[in-house]
Amino acid sequence: MKATYIRKRKRPSGSGLWPAYLLESDAFGTWFYTPAHSLFRGSNGEVCEVAQLGPGRPGEHCVQLVPRDGWWFAYFRQSGLIHVDVSTPPALVGAEWTFEDLELDPFRRPDGTIGTEDWDELAAAHAAGLITNTEREAAENTARTLEKQFTTNTEPFGRAGWDRLSAAIERDLSPLTDFGNHPVD
Repeated sequence: MKATYIRKRKRPSGSGLWPAYLLESDAFGTWFYTPAHSLFRGSNGEVCEVAQLGPGRPGEHCVQLVPRDGWWFAYFRQSGLIHVDVSTPPALVGAEWTFEDLELDPFRRPDGTIGTEDWDELAAAHAAGLITNTEREAAENTARTLEKQFTTNTEPFGRAGWDRLSAAIERDLSPLTDFGNHPVD
């Protein structure tokens, strides 16, 4: 199975890049899988494992979803955490799936806790002119909508992501550690 690459961009500068296996596209969007111990590279050249269980700790298996139509990029992690980067709509740019982080991070923890982190970062980025009024409104609406979907287990946040993660883990694919010829930023 061939790897593709995902790039998360930060404003005003910086990005992170990681490889992932393309699983499938369906009514929800395009699904990717990053095995435990796969690598992530920051725009400063530093490397760590994708989906770490904490700073400096090992990474875990993770399925990611690019929605067909949405301002977000979702992660379903083996520990039971759903984490979403509210972002510009992800797009395939050349050989990379790319999105720009709009700061808000809705989540559902394994214990059922639901919330959104980094409202202060959204406000600061908006005040600095890094996020437009339209983007801020879209980010706020997206975060609220995702929290509701987490609460009601609306697919793909019910079983869909977890089923794909289980199936991907069973394939026993190798960790992805090569960044190919993809530049740091």
